[in-house]
Amino acid sequence: MTRATHFVLILGCRVLPDGTPSSALRRRVEAALRHAAALPAVRFVPVGGARGHAPAEALVIERMLLAAGVPASAILPSPLGLTTIESLRDCWPLLERALASEPGAALHVCTDGYHALRCRTILALWGRRTRVAAAPRPQLPSYRLLLLQLRDRAALLKDVPLAVFWRATGKLRHGTPGA
Repeated sequence: MTRATHFVLILGCRVLPDGTPSSALRRRVEAALRHAAALPAVRFVPVGGARGHAPAEALVIERMLLAAGVPASAILPSPLGLTTIESLRDCWPLLERALASEPGAALHVCTDGYHALRCRTILALWGRRTRVAAAPRPQLPSYRLLLLQLRDRAALLKDVPLAVFWRATGKLRHGTPGA
């Protein structure tokens, strides 16, 4: 009997120009590693593009996973996309191929708790059920956390129609960047 593979999708976030991960990115990667430790067979899918002069978020996550001892063969980076929905759309063809090649595979979304609803909603609209592997709550004042939650809910209102449109027009199947 073969063990089902668990794909852990790690959503990128801020990287400094010198390639240093933000504290939020470190929390997400650490949470993904802790979550994966309890799973039988894991492949990591780091996502996120480059902003300004900083390296792509997915490549910084990949570097962190390698430093933690994850073999390169267990990492499927997708270094495109500047927003959550763009990053998810740009990794979609890779993710669909990987999930289709692994019968019984499960998809886990690793991000901050306030961000998980938006990610999981987009993926559900595209036909994928997910499990959540939330990063620990950031040590921020309550008003900052509230602002992050409100910003993410507003982005959800923008992303839902776009996710439906991309699925209806076949833009997911082709991984059409910038559409």
